[in-house]
Amino acid sequence: MLSENKYINDKLEKIIIIIPYIYFINHNFKLIFIDYNIITILYMVEMILELLFTLFRSPGRMSHNTTDWILAILGTYSAQIVSTHASNTHLAPVTLCFILSFIGILISLSAKLCLGRSFAIVAAVRVVKTYGPYRIIRHPMYAGYMLTSLGFLLYNFSLWNICAIFSTWSLQILRIRAEEKMLSTDPQWCLWSKQVRWKIFPFVY
Repeated sequence: MLSENKYINDKLEKIIIIIPYIYFINHNFKLIFIDYNIITILYMVEMILELLFTLFRSPGRMSHNTTDWILAILGTYSAQIVSTHASNTHLAPVTLCFILSFIGILISLSAKLCLGRSFAIVAAVRVVKTYGPYRIIRHPMYAGYMLTSLGFLLYNFSLWNICAIFSTWSLQILRIRAEEKMLSTDPQWCLWSKQVRWKIFPFVY
């Protein structure tokens, strides 16, 4: 069990989330700041947005369940261990990869703006949002993440990246279940979830 003090948990979450982002930027410094690789830059932008919203949000009532924290940590870390090695295969044109990544960023950013300072990487109780992308799907942020990482994978295809990204997606599904379990205690969320059937992608899941 984690501390029941929301301020301690808030600080802990912020410390945990900084580490993988520093690793990714340091590991891909040349591609980002010298070669200006657009797909890697977009992947970094997605991460920076998540980092900023985490650092500047208000402390809320997050889950004290150790499993929920492990899922959040692994889901965050696994997304940052992707490889940008020159030997990676380009399965799709850079234009298509750019479009997928850019649309993913727009979707996840719109979800973050709806959540505002109630955003968190660990399952938490928050005010139910029923506008913006939340009118269509329950977890637009995860949908955005998946599109961005798909664009990255198609441009940096390798066995390592398949394992890293598919692990991230699997962990995100588990995080969704953890979040919905916590949110299901809110009658307003239960009512809204009956109206919004799809969790990530309409007609798919």
